[in-house]
Amino acid sequence: MAVSFLLAGCNGDKSKEALAQVNSGDVSSIMISEKDDFFSPDIIRDLEKYLQQGETIREGLKKSGIVTFAENGAIQSISQVSLSSAFSWGLELNNKKLGKDKLDTVLKENDEIGISIEPTGQKKPEKADLEPEYTVLKLNGGTIEPGLTHTYILPFSENESVRAILQSMDFIELTMNKRFIDSVKGYSPKSIEKWVIKVNGKELGENGMDMRLAPADEIEIKLERS
Repeated sequence: MAVSFLLAGCNGDKSKEALAQVNSGDVSSIMISEKDDFFSPDIIRDLEKYLQQGETIREGLKKSGIVTFAENGAIQSISQVSLSSAFSWGLELNNKKLGKDKLDTVLKENDEIGISIEPTGQKKPEKADLEPEYTVLKLNGGTIEPGLTHTYILPFSENESVRAILQSMDFIELTMNKRFIDSVKGYSPKSIEKWVIKVNGKELGENGMDMRLAPADEIEIKLERS
């Protein structure tokens, strides 16, 4: 069996293709390709193990423990990556769109599954081949508070600043002067800790929150020791 699983995502201006092949005994060989280095090779390999011929797509994804589902049966998150209500996880089976009600389709030999981010609203890109524009917000609790680690895909807005994004998130509190982060999900750094804000891997300076964002920019909020 050969199943190709395509995961589309973004981490700033980094984009590369990761290919992995895993042999599951003598029964199956599953290949997964990821375009944008959004999920780690370990995550890809773990997903590969659970997508098996003769089982449904939903069964495989659920058993992996990597994919969570909403009450309506749609994919909610993949590897701690959640989409805002402006987007949904789009699925394809052998290059044909697959609705959430079709996730119980049984996988067959040489099936190819694709997962991508799609807009949920009526407004579509002017050109069919254009990808939706979004901003990535990544929380990184590191080894100090790993439970804080999560990634959110947010809709991109023209001329929106880093500060505006942070203020729009109900789990982020800024200081009184709105220049620094006070707490994230109720966690405030101890005296030997600090929040570091990066955009596309580069740490922001004291006035960095005024930076205007471009499509596909990644904001990272990382908890570090001072």
